[in-house]
Formats: sequence, structure tokens, C-alpha cells
Amino acid sequence: MAVVFGLAAYRNAIAGLQLQTVVCGETGTTAEAWNEDGSIAQIDIYACKRTIRAEGNVIEGSDLSALTVGAALTVDGVTYTIESVTLRSSAAGHRSCTVTGISPRI
Repeated sequence: MAVVFGLAAYRNAIAGLQLQTVVCGETGTTAEAWNEDGSIAQIDIYACKRTIRAEGNVIEGSDLSALTVGAALTVDGVTYTIESVTLRSSAAGHRSCTVTGISPRI
């Protein structure tokens, strides 16, 4: 019997991957308004978005063809647009995958 390591909270969150790391965050772009004295008078944040980075081991025999740039990925009720997919294979036959995505913050 094989021992499988992974995040129990994200079991089957991404088909074909046994997730090891999930990082969620938020980013935005800032705009600064300066006054006559050269001091910052106001800071606004716009273009806010949620981000996700999920890393895991590829389950043997899995088809990862659905993980493509531009496809939708829903995790924890948030639907992200996949930005990148990186598949790594080692000389020992181990395969892992990293998926990153973004979603507008509403």
C-alpha cells in the first residue's frame, strides 16, 4: 500500500494532483496623489485581484489536459483563470505540477 502525502483540506481540489502547497493572496495597483509640498496626500488602490498558486504531485495515470492557460479553476468557491501551468518530471520518474491563477476581487 502506497503512502500518499497531501493537504487533506484540498483533497481532489484539482483533478489529477495530490496538492502539497496552496497559497492564496490578493494584489492591487496603487495610485498616489501628491500635494504641493511633495508629500503623499492620498493613496488609492485599484485593479484588485485574488491569486492562487497550487503545487502538487501528479497522480499516476492522470490526464492533466484540462489544466490549460485561460481555463477556469474553482477552489474554495472562487473561480480563477489559469495564468500558468508548469509540469516537472525528474529522472526518477516523479512528476509534479504548479498551477497559478487570478480572479477579480469583487
